[in-house]
Amino acid sequence: MTGTWIALLTIAVAIWAWMDVLKAREFAVRHGRALCRDARVQLLDQSVSLQRVRIARRDGLPTLVRRYGFELSLDGSDRHRGHLDLAGHRLEAWSLPLREALPAIEPAAPTLRLVRANEE
Repeated sequence: MTGTWIALLTIAVAIWAWMDVLKAREFAVRHGRALCRDARVQLLDQSVSLQRVRIARRDGLPTLVRRYGFELSLDGSDRHRGHLDLAGHRLEAWSLPLREALPAIEPAAPTLRLVRANEE
């Protein structure tokens, strides 16, 4: 009888943990979308993934802090990495590449070769 209760409790805790992970990822996607919208870049939705989980103290209580990594695009043809940290479901920190710090892709300048008629 006790074994049955322990098994049911273990299953319930596993389901709760799985649902919490899914909900935290939804919050990460939502926060990532808002950050990218504010920075005028495109979040690549399928790239949001859990990178690290740690325990930290917030308001005197232990809290899970999850770091989610994601990819974003400045012009639709490039990829850059960013991340955000969630404590519970609250956004704590984030990192996006600076538009000014990224290498600018400029078209190559045309080169002209001047040849005089008598040099040939």
